[in-house]
Amino acid sequence: MPAELIKLVIVAENTVTGEVQTTTETEVRPDALKFVANVTADMVTGGQTVIPATSFTDDNGDPITTLPVTTATNYYNVYINAVLQQQELSVITAANVTISAEILVGAPVVLELVDLSDTTSTSTSTNNLDVTTIINT
Repeated sequence: MPAELIKLVIVAENTVTGEVQTTTETEVRPDALKFVANVTADMVTGGQTVIPATSFTDDNGDPITTLPVTTATNYYNVYINAVLQQQELSVITAANVTISAEILVGAPVVLELVDLSDTTSTSTSTNNLDVTTIINT
């Protein structure tokens, strides 16, 4: 008779109790850039106002050539004559701002680009688990 492998028969039961606590800390460091232009007569036509990027100055009063484009981590606020406007009223591209209304000549238009890309999150988990194993042979 050939040799056979002898196998040990074991039944193991595990019981896990307790909890895992996870704490997440998120730090958001927003950055805001502001651009200002005054509406001129040639910008207002056909029920809308188109302001070229070159009409804007930055926070330091320096002229700009293009406007920053929006990404997944930033957004624009548009103020006309110091009043915050609804998002759907304007379209902002690198070349210009188009506002779906005729704005009064001389009114200031302020673009505020809020950038939230400087955001970090850290998660820490604490294991408070107990494992009991019973082996039956």
